[in-house]
Amino acid sequence: MNEPNRPTNRLAVLSLIAAVLTVFSFCGGVAPIPLTGWFCYPSAILLGMIALLTGIPALRQIGASGERGRGMALIGAWLGGLTVLATICAIVLTISALAALASEIWKQFQPGHFPSPNP
Repeated sequence: MNEPNRPTNRLAVLSLIAAVLTVFSFCGGVAPIPLTGWFCYPSAILLGMIALLTGIPALRQIGASGERGRGMALIGAWLGGLTVLATICAIVLTISALAALASEIWKQFQPGHFPSPNP
């Protein structure tokens, strides 16, 4: 088991790569550049799910076969899962803020808000 020639698990490598791309995609969606969230948030969720769903089987395979890459699989699974949660929270907060803003704007157009004209 302590052979230096043990292969690295491919799913662990894929999980780590997807997790790094997930973090970049999430950070791009949070950046104050207009309309980046429309592309970055869905890609962050997709890449995060890939990182999570490849990291967990990689950990199982590494435990069974003794391959290298446990750290990569752990980092990929954790980063993927946490970034998916952060993306979902950012989307919910954005929708809530937009709904509150729309509600405030709508209140301005309600009857009785405008002063009546005096002849």
